[in-house]
Amino acid sequence: MFLVLTCAAGVQPGEVIPIEHGVRLTIGRSSQAGRKVRDTHLSRIHLEVDFTGDRGVLRDMDSRNGVFVNGVRVKQKALAERDRVAAGEQVWDVSYVRDLSQLSEEAEETASFLDQPNPCAHCGRSITLATFAEGEVRERGGAYLCPDCSVVVSFESREFNGFEVHERLGAGSAGLVYRATQLVLGRVVALKVLRRREGISPRTEARFLREAQTISRLDHPQIVKVFDASGFPGGYFIVMEYFPGKDLQTLIEERGPPAVAIALSIGLQMCDALSYSAKEGVVHRDVKPANILYRAEDGVAKLSDFGLAKRVGVSAGTRDGEGVGTPCYMPPEQVNNARNVDHRADIYSLGASLYHLLTGRYPIIANNLHDFMTGIMERDPPPLERFNPALPPELCHVVRVAMKKKPEERHPDAAAMRAALEQVRLKYGIPAPPRLG
Repeated sequence: MFLVLTCAAGVQPGEVIPIEHGVRLTIGRSSQAGRKVRDTHLSRIHLEVDFTGDRGVLRDMDSRNGVFVNGVRVKQKALAERDRVAAGEQVWDVSYVRDLSQLSEEAEETASFLDQPNPCAHCGRSITLATFAEGEVRERGGAYLCPDCSVVVSFESREFNGFEVHERLGAGSAGLVYRATQLVLGRVVALKVLRRREGISPRTEARFLREAQTISRLDHPQIVKVFDASGFPGGYFIVMEYFPGKDLQTLIEERGPPAVAIALSIGLQMCDALSYSAKEGVVHRDVKPANILYRAEDGVAKLSDFGLAKRVGVSAGTRDGEGVGTPCYMPPEQVNNARNVDHRADIYSLGASLYHLLTGRYPIIANNLHDFMTGIMERDPPPLERFNPALPPELCHVVRVAMKKKPEERHPDAAAMRAALEQVRLKYGIPAPPRLG
């Protein structure tokens, strides 16, 4: 018996995803998902379809944009024949078959009978059928504004609170990011906007504002600078330095692991950023490739997205026993209790990020949640040399030390980790990273 998801609209209309009985399948935009879908509106692990019972059960895996069944947002729902599932830009039709030979040409070609989603007139991204069903899309003369863009621009003007908004750059842990010009100063900035909407949690709002408060105190060439923050009737916005680089997660997915010299340069620059933030009493708590920006033209890297950061000795809105962050790069102590971690948690996360950067593999890969948690808490990742035999052994050693399970066994601080990386750089004659500031 198979549960079949047939793509009615999205990046690959007509594609069929068969899920055999007894299987749980996760779907998201990350390679870590059981089924990777190249849709930037999907979270890295967006949803799970559990077909271990009589009927498949769909679960929202705490996604940013939600999961909809027949136009209704759900957290968990048993799937019936002919249900329609929407997530990100994807729309799937549900069917059950006894064997895959039963799939008809009509089922495989469902997309040909459906209109494709319309693009947003501002950001150009397709507006999903589920988004139209929510009634938050603005329309004029056959043109549409998605719910996010309609908060910051209108059909008449691209001006928003003293800014001219040009293009959407992406999304952080909370809020969407646009490139904009601050009109009074004539400078290009990154505008991070959190729109206040139904279902947004007070903790998400608090983290968004805390990011501005935390990072505005930091002034370092390897950290994206915050200039200002303010509220508006539809939510909040942060005015940040515009840095025209790509995040490392995107670079790895598009081009694979970079040269060792590039990875080492990025590691040295991130050590500088973390050493400075630690001296300022700030723990980032979410160091990962997606939060490291890299500009290939001059080799400059910057740390971004302090949405989960905490000041040492100050409550960050987490409770005892609660973990926050991105599990694949998270040290064991942060899983157990994120509230009390110190700068050594960032050392681990930087090590895990370098592991991914040097090998092209996530440091932890598992088939289910139990194995995944065991990997974080107990199991060392496979040796880097297994996936890239050309790596300098001394560099592999630096990464392994950074990822030790016990904080006291890691590099004592970012300065010590930097010194170890610098020794590797000097031994192999690798050029020094760019100097800023």
